[in-house]
Formats: sequence, C-alpha cells, structure tokens
Amino acid sequence: MIETSEVLLRCCGCRSEKKFNLTRAQKRQLAEGGRLQFHCSYCSCPQHWESVGVVEITTQKVGKAMGPKQILVVDDDELTVKLLRKVLEAWDARVEEAQNGKEALAKLASGNFDLMVCDLRMPEMTGQELFQHIQDNGYLPPQRILFLTGEKSTAVKQFLDNSGCYYLYKPLQFLDFSGQVQALLSGEALP
Repeated sequence: MIETSEVLLRCCGCRSEKKFNLTRAQKRQLAEGGRLQFHCSYCSCPQHWESVGVVEITTQKVGKAMGPKQILVVDDDELTVKLLRKVLEAWDARVEEAQNGKEALAKLASGNFDLMVCDLRMPEMTGQELFQHIQDNGYLPPQRILFLTGEKSTAVKQFLDNSGCYYLYKPLQFLDFSGQVQALLSGEALP
C-alpha cells in the first residue's frame, strides 16, 4: 500500500479547510510551494488546495511495501480488461474487475485499493459520473486514479485536466501504461 500521512489543506477558492491523506510526492510538492487539486464539496468542483501549516517531508526512503498492490480495473471491454490484468498481474498485483461504474462503486465501498484504472465511456455510469461519486465519498484521491480513453474531445480533455487524475489515450502503448502505473504505485509525481 502507498504510504500516506494526513495533512490539513485549505481550498484556494472558498478557503475551507480539510484533512487529506497525501503521498510523499504530494507533500514534497506542497513543501516546495506548490498546490494540489482536489474536489471541494463547498465549491462543488475541483479546486487548488494549499497547506495550512509547514509541510515536512522525510528524507529517508521507505522500503517496498509488503504484499501485492490492490488494483481495480473498470472497463466494459473484455479484451482491454484481459490485457490490463495480464500486465498488472505480472507485477504480482491483485486485480479486481468491474464492468461499469456501478460495479466499481460497490467494490470501492467494500475494498481498499491502491489504484483504479478506469475507462471513461461505459454503460450505466460513465467514468466522469464514477469520479464524482468517488470524490463525494472519499474512496480514492485523484492521484490514485488512472483514466483510459479513446475520446479526445474538448469536453473530455477539460474533465481530465480538471480532475487531478492521470490519464492515457487509447490505443494504449503498454510501455507507457506500465511506467505510469509503476510511478503511481510508488507515489512519485508524474509530469
């Protein structure tokens, strides 16, 4: 599991304060004067958040976490799920599948996942709708969600940029996918 610690942040929009569990990379970003993007329930949209106090980062490297990573793959395309499962299980990850957003919400509510890999276009509940439910219920921070999409419309690009989540366009380049997932699981920031 990714090591996190609780940090009090302030919304740059409405100035409300809330505690978030942040990774070492996120704390480093705050310590360097940066901001993080999370959903604000008062503003009802993603906002930039800044630290309320001084953020300290430990310089000691944390050893590899014990046990396999728990990853939820959400996609209605069986071939995509099968390929993603094969790649992820090669790293000894435990992979659970959901065919749509409704199934994913049930699994997120009852499980503890290190990462969710999710398609945007699915029946019953889209990736965008699922993301809103995840933010409303605090199941995962945006930095532990990787969206996959073949759609490059302005609206989709705007959602992805504003969500604070990482994303890749389909068709997937599996070397890019592997690198992105490994970086997310290690808690390191990506460009």
